[in-house]
Amino acid sequence: MIRLEDVFIVFCPNTPLERVALRGINMTVNSGEIVTLVGNNGCGRSTLLRFLAGHLRASVGRLWFDKVDISCQTLSERSQLFSSVFYEEDVGSAGNLTVLENLVIASLHHQRRSILAPAISPEAREMFMEQLQNMNFMRIEALADERAGNIPKPHRQVLAMMIAVIKGAKVLLIDEHSTGLDQDSAIALLEATEKIVRSNHMTTIMAVSDPKFSLGVSDRTIVLSHGQVVSNLSGYDKQKTSIGDIFNKDTSSSHYAFSSQNVLSSSSSSLSESSSSSDSPLLFSNVPLSAAPDAPSSLSDVISTSSSNLPIVIERH
Repeated sequence: MIRLEDVFIVFCPNTPLERVALRGINMTVNSGEIVTLVGNNGCGRSTLLRFLAGHLRASVGRLWFDKVDISCQTLSERSQLFSSVFYEEDVGSAGNLTVLENLVIASLHHQRRSILAPAISPEAREMFMEQLQNMNFMRIEALADERAGNIPKPHRQVLAMMIAVIKGAKVLLIDEHSTGLDQDSAIALLEATEKIVRSNHMTTIMAVSDPKFSLGVSDRTIVLSHGQVVSNLSGYDKQKTSIGDIFNKDTSSSHYAFSSQNVLSSSSSSLSESSSSSDSPLLFSNVPLSAAPDAPSSLSDVISTSSSNLPIVIERH
């Protein structure tokens, strides 16, 4: 479904502030998979997710979706495929609108509408209130008429995920959305996340700070270090991996030094050549309306390359 091919992202290239954030990422994500990204701070998880969402362009490399090259899509075009829930809770919902208003507008995403028409019909209110109640998440239904910007972070993150599914996104990108929460709230949010994506068979790529959650919930765990994929764990390999093993894989990754200018130019050339060849279900409906000790001292001349519960059913139209 999703394939990244030799993706490099370099910030401030050819300047004293040059920083290589992603170094030759090659990975695939299958339809319906939950893939978690783990690694120490600065390993490239957020950069990778923002690239997928369309906020960043690759310096070199390609992104494929269902065998279509979408590397050059605009942010608006990419948003038809990917929806994001980032650690900033104001991303993914409109803070000045109520919870119900956010849900109704999401349900109208693909419909022609007039700004003069009433946003929330009695039928829509009844339906979405029922859905919020069925979420059984920290009494979120009691906040239906509150502005989204005023509700607690875990509730707003659940709202953002509901919006993403209602809008019909193909892939959900989650970047440490439980950051800053107390333990009980974080666990509740992660459990709600798993329910939503599993029940809807939604392809999900998550950056998580809890390796235990990653190993226990995901179909595949990808370990990143210094912008590289250093381990790709699934099946039996993932089951036998301990939390300590993950951090050992992170800090022991090897680095191969090349001139950044030469690597980027040669990769661009090769990619150019290759491209020329070639219990009660919950229903969400849209019908009604830091560097490790062995890291190089300067990134300006180095690029490291890698080898190539309650089910929640969401109806999307």
